[in-house]
Amino acid sequence: MGIIFLGRIAQALLALIGLRIVTTLLSPEEMGRLSLLLAVTSFFVLGLVNPVGMFINRRLHFWVETGRIIQYLKLYVMYLIGVSVFSVLLLYLLNFYYVAVPGIPLVWMLGLVASSIVFLTLNQTYIPSLNMLGQRGWFVSLTLAGVIFSLFLSVVFIYSIEARGELWQAGQIIGQLLIGLAGACVFFRLAKEHKKVDSSRKSMTITCSKLLAVTAFCWPLGVSVLLTWIQTQSYRFLIQDSVGLAALGLFVVGYGVSASLIGIFESIISTYFIPVFYKRTATEDKYEQAMAWRAYVLAMLSSTIVLVSVIVVISDEFARVLLDEKYISASKYILWGALAEASRVIVGAYALLAHAGMNTKKLILPNVIGAITAPLSIILFVRYFGVEGVGMGLVLAGFMAIISSHIVLSKSFEIMMPWSNIFWACLVALILILTAEIGYIIFGPSETFLISFIWLSVSGLVLLFILFLMLSPQIKNR
Repeated sequence: MGIIFLGRIAQALLALIGLRIVTTLLSPEEMGRLSLLLAVTSFFVLGLVNPVGMFINRRLHFWVETGRIIQYLKLYVMYLIGVSVFSVLLLYLLNFYYVAVPGIPLVWMLGLVASSIVFLTLNQTYIPSLNMLGQRGWFVSLTLAGVIFSLFLSVVFIYSIEARGELWQAGQIIGQLLIGLAGACVFFRLAKEHKKVDSSRKSMTITCSKLLAVTAFCWPLGVSVLLTWIQTQSYRFLIQDSVGLAALGLFVVGYGVSASLIGIFESIISTYFIPVFYKRTATEDKYEQAMAWRAYVLAMLSSTIVLVSVIVVISDEFARVLLDEKYISASKYILWGALAEASRVIVGAYALLAHAGMNTKKLILPNVIGAITAPLSIILFVRYFGVEGVGMGLVLAGFMAIISSHIVLSKSFEIMMPWSNIFWACLVALILILTAEIGYIIFGPSETFLISFIWLSVSGLVLLFILFLMLSPQIKNR
């Protein structure tokens, strides 16, 4: 856990530095365009790529032990190329009726979307798989190298050519591609060291039964994540004309602060606990699956509650330290981002129940509810509350998705929710909020970069100490 924790902390610091750099180099309008480009890409990745990736995670250990992993990953590469071609054709045809990303040339958009589908996905397949196979040193080293090199190339492109969102994304893709190739070499070398117990031509034949098994697992998951996209990202296209690209860019950046912080935290927790979860759920024992899920939720949910409380109370300090001066007004959106992202984490934890039971159809209804609630409430709230209405709509949709997930999944799976731990986490969060408010009363608000940085440093140390106390018993009991 030590090397993973230190690696993720380093990755977190690099991601936050990157947030400061991108807001310094790009205007709010360009951030708005970049956010639309990323939303277009994620539409195809979530709907057509992510479900297959989840199936690979579910079967990774078995394929490695039976010597099938290399052959199946070759098929996966071919599948990704097919998805990228499909995305290019569809976007090209749609461009005659609707310009998805105004201001970015069509050729650039098509090239970046297709490249992201193939190269970024492979990077996020090979390198995390090293962690699932126990190669934590390689995993951490390559992950950090990818972040650093991508950030470097993006800055070079911006300075040497022009401060545009598509050039920033191009640097990210090329950097991750080169590091991903290194990760693929390491992964395949390790995979070849496993004895091929069952890698005969017959065992590798793609049959109808195999395709049906993959399809049965993936199609409900694909529908669910596309509905999640509608819930969490479609607002960018709904409001771009009414509020403008600059206002959209400010909201996305403010939301992005919370999303980055919670995403980094989530990756630290999941990096350690997800491999354990999948290993324990490889059995068909329903009780063991329920206990594995409880252990994951105990780690993720209780610590998320504490993290969100810290983000909310020092949101102004986060904006002053992490964002360029022209984005300071985005601090008011950090609150909504924290609450909406916390909802996403909780819904994702519930979704693991369906993954464990290989019954992903149960994920559809909660996502339908979220996908309907989000755009309707955002359109209504923006009319009365402006851009902050987007945050209100996202939080409402997230809350509805949590409630419906619990109701639907509890009918088919045994949910062992750690209520006592959640209560204590809420109590700790309340104490932190009150302590911060008292600190503001005594010392006054932080209005400079230095004072804000001190606030963040002290708060971060306190948060890390609390999270260590909360998670250390589970780490010891692993």
